[in-house]
Amino acid sequence: MKSKRLNKISSLLDFRYLITFLSILLIVYFGNLAYITLIDPRGMVYSSFLDQHFNYINWLRNSYLYTSNFIAHLFGLDTHITFPYSLTAATGRHVEMVYECLGINFFSFWTAFVWANNQRISFKIAWWLSGLLCIWFINCVRVAVLLVAIVNHWQYNRYMDHHTLFNLFAYTLIAGLVIMYTKQHQKSHRLTAS
Repeated sequence: MKSKRLNKISSLLDFRYLITFLSILLIVYFGNLAYITLIDPRGMVYSSFLDQHFNYINWLRNSYLYTSNFIAHLFGLDTHITFPYSLTAATGRHVEMVYECLGINFFSFWTAFVWANNQRISFKIAWWLSGLLCIWFINCVRVAVLLVAIVNHWQYNRYMDHHTLFNLFAYTLIAGLVIMYTKQHQKSHRLTAS
């Protein structure tokens, strides 16, 4: 009886994929956290070399700030970047891009999903980069729209803050990407099988 249940479960789940996915997810997510400790001057183990030359966290943050600044200008706001982490309107209102706003968790999830799949490398690279770009772009738009909302005193949802709303939107986007990836994966798999 027990072996029948286990066989049914194993026929529904791809344990190799699940283990690979979780391994990649944990390595990428916690690898990023470990790297942050290396580039933080207040950290116990600090590398000034990595901080000055390979600080991709600052590169990512700056890409958000500069792109969000551009988008805010498209909305008609007079904004500028106040280093190290703020997008500031002429009114003095601002949005800060702290680590939690960078979307590392979404990047980690998408990376694990794509690279755990059994597919050609070129297919993975194309989907991986496309997904990262989509996640990055919606975060840029979120920062700009958040500043527009703050400056214009828009009513906010008392039950859900902008982080939760963004998380909901980002996971919906990722679910859509997963569905499109899976359909494309199945389509290419059928073509190679025939």
